[in-house]
Amino acid sequence: MQPTSSMKEEFLKKWQTGLQIFRPSIDNTNVTERKKAIKLSADVAMASLRKGTTCWSRALIQKTAAEDNFLVRQMLSGIKAETLINKKLPKKTVCHRKIVRRSKKILLRRSRSASEEAAAKAKKLVKRRTQGLRSVVPGGEFMSNDVLLIQETLDYIVSLQTQVNVMRSIVDAAEAGIER
Repeated sequence: MQPTSSMKEEFLKKWQTGLQIFRPSIDNTNVTERKKAIKLSADVAMASLRKGTTCWSRALIQKTAAEDNFLVRQMLSGIKAETLINKKLPKKTVCHRKIVRRSKKILLRRSRSASEEAAAKAKKLVKRRTQGLRSVVPGGEFMSNDVLLIQETLDYIVSLQTQVNVMRSIVDAAEAGIER
């Protein structure tokens, strides 16, 4: 799934808006603060492409609003910023361990066949990888459904690809301008 040119154009417009908002405050700052401003504006631009329709975009908007509320409100002016900033994310779901009867414990103690052990290891590996994915995708910790997590991850990856492609185009254009 590749990002479309319209996605790239929309991202670039929104990102430019964010950078223009930051411009007066970052002119006389250090590299770290400029990097933070670029990242914040790129994150909000990326999340605003989805207009809050995905869990990751709402989580990213709320996280960024906590850091720079003014920027988020300005960049989301046409998308009901108040609704997205204040919209509650689902409460973190806590997995409760099922109570296991004594008879089941006894059955588990018996030696498993090789295929049962392989299945148990595969299940443990999938669980560990899913937890890792939840920690990487914004708002992933709020997604209890694995299918939703994968859909959100794919959508997030396409948005990240858009962001990288636009930034790469800007760098290429800047390098071409320097060579002249």
